[in-house]
Amino acid sequence: MKYENAGDILPASLLQEVQKYAEGKAIYIPKREKAKGWGEASGYREKLNKRNAVICSRYAAGAGIMELAEDFFLSPESIKKIVYGKKINLPEYSPSICSAKQYSDAGVGEEWVRIYLENEGVDMPDGSEFFMSELVKIPLRLIEGDAGAAVTGAPETLAAVTEEPDAYTDVPLIILFEDHRFVSLCGGRRLAYLRMEKKNAHWAFVFVRNTEYNYYLNNFGKQFQRGK
Repeated sequence: MKYENAGDILPASLLQEVQKYAEGKAIYIPKREKAKGWGEASGYREKLNKRNAVICSRYAAGAGIMELAEDFFLSPESIKKIVYGKKINLPEYSPSICSAKQYSDAGVGEEWVRIYLENEGVDMPDGSEFFMSELVKIPLRLIEGDAGAAVTGAPETLAAVTEEPDAYTDVPLIILFEDHRFVSLCGGRRLAYLRMEKKNAHWAFVFVRNTEYNYYLNNFGKQFQRGK
């Protein structure tokens, strides 16, 4: 291996810092790791690939587009992109309903939710235990407060929200369906504000416990407006 004098490569100030730790030593500086693609760090891409493989397998076995769309709660266009091998260009992310719709329509709504929850400091529900719907419009009367907490919505707190109303009305809710109940996973203040504004329904992604999926689909899922 050919060695080079660090003094010929590094700026003087940086060289002085390196000398504090490795003066007189021959050291190897590894190359920077290649940045991981979207979804690799979180394991999301692997889960998405497994889901898509199941969809393709069922399609090859004779399942129809509409059947798969209902079973996986995706739009028919999203199913077509998966089974026909259409390339998905990941949309630009922003914490907005418009961005969420673009992700959902492309069949990668999970990635929008992952980024959003990560920014909110909230853990993503386990994909092996919960099924996530595409973007749907859900009546607010069905939703309880944050998981484990009630929505208090103190007047002074809600008054502060009115300074930036779009931050509360232009972001989808993240909902958990468990024990036959809809609970807000995060965004209790947003839910309280929407109710204060007398909104009847709002866009949301719904995480449904796998064991309750059929109940959810038959009693609610088929009736919810989808994100088109």
